[in-house]
Amino acid sequence: MKKYPFWLKFTIILLGLILFYIVLVYGKFILMPIAMSALLAMLLEPLSGVLEKLKIGRMAAILLSLLLVIIVTIGIFSLLSIQFVQFADRLPEANEKLQVISSNLLTFFQDIFGIAPEQQVDFLQQGLSNVIDRSGEYLSTAVGATTSVFTTLTILPFFVFFMMYYKEMYQTFIHQAFKGEETRAIDSVIEEVQAVTQNYIVGMISVIGILGILNFIGLWLIGLEHALFFSAFAAILAVIPYIGIIIGSLPAILFALLFTDSLLTPLGVIGVFSIVQFLEGNFITPNIIGSQVSINPFMALIALIIGGEVWGIAGMILFVPFLGILRCVLVEVDDLRPYGYLLGNNIRYKFNSGSD
Repeated sequence: MKKYPFWLKFTIILLGLILFYIVLVYGKFILMPIAMSALLAMLLEPLSGVLEKLKIGRMAAILLSLLLVIIVTIGIFSLLSIQFVQFADRLPEANEKLQVISSNLLTFFQDIFGIAPEQQVDFLQQGLSNVIDRSGEYLSTAVGATTSVFTTLTILPFFVFFMMYYKEMYQTFIHQAFKGEETRAIDSVIEEVQAVTQNYIVGMISVIGILGILNFIGLWLIGLEHALFFSAFAAILAVIPYIGIIIGSLPAILFALLFTDSLLTPLGVIGVFSIVQFLEGNFITPNIIGSQVSINPFMALIALIIGGEVWGIAGMILFVPFLGILRCVLVEVDDLRPYGYLLGNNIRYKFNSGSD
């Protein structure tokens, strides 16, 4: 077999990656819901299989699996909504305290910098005017994003259903497309891809659960009200690397500043989230999610960053299992096996094996 120089292979791979990136960016409107549906379909396949063994038809088994996921999701969001309503009841009180704080700040700046309250108000009004001038652009972007989310959530169950229902057809297509190749290798890749997907989603749920528990314990120990809501909110947003837990901690910090008489409570809240963020960024997420998809933590972090740049929050959720799926394919191709090894979490390289 003819061997090509490394520089030529590297150039071709680089061009392929650039083309792939362009396809991901411009094909987001259809690729993202398909990708999310594929992950959910592979996750629900074992449950559907168990129901089929109970003499339930395939269509009914798929529908029951989807219904179970929908019920659990609605239950979780209902619980959080109840907590949020209880928290929102105190917003009028927060508004009054913010007004007092604003008045104190105006007096503080007047005493320190010699700026009259009227001038400070003028500066604020100018800033608000700039925000209002661009509010139309921000509103349009927000409405577009919200519409996109609702559209995706609406079509997602249909995509998942058809992917699960026609699973055998897709497998047959792959066998026919790679006719002449080793059938066992193809089946092995398909099975490993499904295992990677299931393990990743379980790992991600585990991370959210662990962070939620750690947040709740810390906030409960310092005596913060609505600790369950704040801990769950911060844990869910922690799927966004680096800044997610910071954004998620802001409501708890502001609440502690407004509704506690001592500065020790806000400092305690900051301390709790700082410790949890350290554990999440250095141990929990890299080791749980990274190991679950059999890729090293460094590559998992890179996948999270690239996913966020390409597809936003959905990309952060999807790109880590995609990297694990890519690794499953690479290790089955002799010429691409070194790249699969680079993504893996095993330093020892097995030359004669399709997996590490």
